[in-house]
Amino acid sequence: MRNLKHLIFLLLSVYLICSLSSCSSDDDNNELTGDPTITFGMEEYKVKIGRDLAIEANVENAVNPMYSWKLEGRIISVDPELIFNQNDAGEYFVTLRIDAENGTVEKQIKISVQDKLPPEINVSSSIIAYSGKDTEISAEVLYAEDATYVWRLDGKIVSESKTYVFNQTKLGAQTLSLKVSNEDGTDMQVITVTTLPEPTPELFFDNGHYRVASNINELRKMTVPLGKSLVLAPVICNIENPTTFKWTVDGATQSSTTGYLKFTPSAKGVYLITVTEQSSSAKAEVQVTCTEPEGTYFRPVKTGNKATAATVFDYIPAPGQFVNYQIGSTKAKALQDAQNWLNTGNTSGYIHIGAYGGYWIAGFDHSVKNEEGKADLLIKGNAFAGWSEPGIVWVMQDENGNGLPDDTWYELKGSEADSKDTKYRYAITYYKPNASGSNVLWTDNIGRSNSVDYNGYHSQAYYFPMFIAEDYYTLVGTCLAANFFVEGGIEYAKDLPWGYVDNYNSDKTKPMNEFWIENAIQADGSPANLKHIDFVKVHTGTIGKGAAVGEVSTEACVPADMNFNN
Repeated sequence: MRNLKHLIFLLLSVYLICSLSSCSSDDDNNELTGDPTITFGMEEYKVKIGRDLAIEANVENAVNPMYSWKLEGRIISVDPELIFNQNDAGEYFVTLRIDAENGTVEKQIKISVQDKLPPEINVSSSIIAYSGKDTEISAEVLYAEDATYVWRLDGKIVSESKTYVFNQTKLGAQTLSLKVSNEDGTDMQVITVTTLPEPTPELFFDNGHYRVASNINELRKMTVPLGKSLVLAPVICNIENPTTFKWTVDGATQSSTTGYLKFTPSAKGVYLITVTEQSSSAKAEVQVTCTEPEGTYFRPVKTGNKATAATVFDYIPAPGQFVNYQIGSTKAKALQDAQNWLNTGNTSGYIHIGAYGGYWIAGFDHSVKNEEGKADLLIKGNAFAGWSEPGIVWVMQDENGNGLPDDTWYELKGSEADSKDTKYRYAITYYKPNASGSNVLWTDNIGRSNSVDYNGYHSQAYYFPMFIAEDYYTLVGTCLAANFFVEGGIEYAKDLPWGYVDNYNSDKTKPMNEFWIENAIQADGSPANLKHIDFVKVHTGTIGKGAAVGEVSTEACVPADMNFNN
């Protein structure tokens, strides 16, 4: 009897485990909706005569898929991975078919079988290195079986390995070449390596304008109306793990030891506020003026005013393929171009601001009220489903009443405000190229580097705005997670739910192109509670680039007061 009970227990246990496993599988499958999809890593594969080529597709959203690979209508494999081998040179078109419980899908790929298959090098044409620091440089090399590598720096062989560790103290650009050879041939690529001084820890306050060597030491200024609070936070550069901060107001140490200070002045006046990051001793100062109470300088709509913004106060594009300010151009010319754009009053017309951080600042001829329960600002872009280039909107109140955007900027938060991938006070520095037709290199405040790439679709000599006299300039703002991706050989820029210019809102409860002043936030994300605004700024809010489309860049149209006639 004991053995019988034991047998029954085992059978029940097996049944229960199988049942749970079945339920789990069903639950997983129930999460799948729509048809299966197939993507490949390449649109065309290459292989040498008589050699095996392994191809595996990325199959998603398929319930219990069955594979069939076909060549000229004949099934050549039913495995997830195809091993392809041909003894005759030529082009072969293979189709993968997926039959799943939730649908069927097919996709064709091209396989080129060749007598000879020399290497193909894929590497950036421009790289940044820092003086005295190791920079490991490598390339993606296709068809590199039994290949040899030769790296030359300014014509001299420096390595014969797959990677090269670059370490130079000489500042400036040097020419590095990589030559890869196999039994079938050779490929060679030339790389410009620019050596910069090693970055040092730094703090500074952002005033919404570009930063260059000639203004880097200027005292930044902000304002706050009497009776309100201002949250201050510095831009943190090249400090990997900031520890504690020391804040002072007119020399008096404050209680905050974080990267934020909530400042609530009790009287009008000018205050000097400093912050020091303790581990690096990096220090920054800002002058905050406590002005008249909010509303003192409110400007009601008057006869002759218009709904659209009236004056451009600044226009600094980041580098980009649509930016065309060549040698001899001037800042005055750029500002006039932007003013001409604004003067059209065309809320569907835009001016190019280039890659991340590029911006314009415009002001209205009246104060734009924060209308409760209504959108306040209209700023169109040219986004469509699957192609969004989100821009960040900032607003400012003329708190000191002088008619200039020299007060305090507040970001209008969007759907990504609380995302762990959103970087606030993100600073990027663009470097002027040494030669025409060159990529524009950049570094950022967290130790990364890359480039805005020159492409064959726009042939002006420089993508860098050459009216900037200095060798580099820095732009600061909020950087969203990269939204650019390639699927099936097609380039996409992911749509975000809401809150950004030039974005195709994926949240259909939030109308595109409409912005609410009530979404204005302080530096720490708390509400700014603005009753009105006078100025608006838009900057490109993400970093990305594609082979066909170039850099991701926000297109922002003439802004308008949506409640102008109310």
